[in-house]
Amino acid sequence: MFRLADLVQNINGAQLLGDENIRWNTISIDSRTIKPGELFLALKGENYNGHNFIKDACQKGASGVVLGKDYFQKHLSWLENLSLPLVVVEDTLQAYQSWAHHYLTLFNPLTICVTGSNGKTTTKEMIAHLLSSRYQVLKSEGNYNNEIGVPVTILNLTPEQEILVLEMAAQKAGEIKNLTGIARPDIVVLTNIGEAHIGLFGTKDIIAREKAELILALKDKGTAILNRDDNYFNFLLNCVPVQREVISFGFHPEAQVRAGDFWQKNERELHFELVLPGQKKYQVLLPLLGKFNISNALAALAVGLKAEIPLEDLVGHLATFKGIDFHMQCLSIAKGITLIQDYYNANPTATKEALFSVASVAAGRFKVAVLGDMLELGENSSDYHREVGSVAATISYDMLIAYGKYANFIRKGALDEGMDSNSIFCFEKEEKERLANWLVESIPENSIVLLKGSRSMQMEDIVQCWQSHNKDKGSSSHA
Repeated sequence: MFRLADLVQNINGAQLLGDENIRWNTISIDSRTIKPGELFLALKGENYNGHNFIKDACQKGASGVVLGKDYFQKHLSWLENLSLPLVVVEDTLQAYQSWAHHYLTLFNPLTICVTGSNGKTTTKEMIAHLLSSRYQVLKSEGNYNNEIGVPVTILNLTPEQEILVLEMAAQKAGEIKNLTGIARPDIVVLTNIGEAHIGLFGTKDIIAREKAELILALKDKGTAILNRDDNYFNFLLNCVPVQREVISFGFHPEAQVRAGDFWQKNERELHFELVLPGQKKYQVLLPLLGKFNISNALAALAVGLKAEIPLEDLVGHLATFKGIDFHMQCLSIAKGITLIQDYYNANPTATKEALFSVASVAAGRFKVAVLGDMLELGENSSDYHREVGSVAATISYDMLIAYGKYANFIRKGALDEGMDSNSIFCFEKEEKERLANWLVESIPENSIVLLKGSRSMQMEDIVQCWQSHNKDKGSSSHA
């Protein structure tokens, strides 16, 4: 339990109106789920304002309220009549982050921060999975990786937890540096530098500089785990402060944690050789689809080795890793069709990797690519979409369905590469149900189908409609 005085002392400029000895156990930012004894902090976002729910939080038993100075001054008359203590701050988000930073210092776990353009969520999950075999671990849930998500995770820490695994992302310059002000890393894992969010940053060079802020924030004697295959490896290596360790991973012959030969047995089973300096080769089973997941696994293994977990244990535990929803997730549906669902996010590199991965396990089956829009790519969006259409044609997909605003650019790329126009189909974003109906009628038995697009394209709705139509047809056929 904390006192209100503890909070006020750790937030610059905070003013307390009420009893400083009032006790509270945690901070809630959601009035819908707040419990008695919790402190309500009113955040303001683009599409919501937590200050509008102060009364709700009070009625549900909040111990007190943290609110912005501007709101307090404009609503002084009714706020003064509240029986609960108020903590007035300049900016509630900054106050939330300041408290999270202080709270972290009370426990001081080994802090591992993961960032990169592709694969950071899967890598974070793999790291937590491997470390949990030996330690008590807290990890970011889902993609809680921003200015709100990072404090949310930190404030769930308990004294028993020895390791904290945080995913960190940025959609604007300076965001990573701000996050490191909340949590400085003992270990940084940087998966790669790619085109994700390039429309928000402008160039990959700027993205690399943004990600490098995490490396620059490493604690004394910290460790940077870097992708030796990445084009920005040398740039990132030069960003590592003195007296910090570097561990490289990848397929590159100079990588310290290296993958040798690999083979994808089927969509649920990937094998590769793990090569470490001065040690025998290890055969590793990874129950996932996609060569890129080997890179994610190598990064996680590097963290496990740094945490002094025996290699045999790491390899064995990796074989039990469960994939993440919407990350190259396999689903078997009617007519023997296999869906590969990969629409947690999308950018050109990830989409091309997914296309190649599915093609590698097709084994003669009819191959279909359903490609939705890739967003936040900036002025070159049309070129990027033509490029993925071209790749689908080059590796001989039998059918291409383009979905969304950029569908015609995907189509153009495939046509330019010689794909038959009768094998290419375009749908608007608003045509989800029509697309699902069309898929039910048009996809041949025993096909393998990749669904890939940005998260906001909500491609899971297509799958749900598809499954629903299959059930309806099944019911009709038995009537």
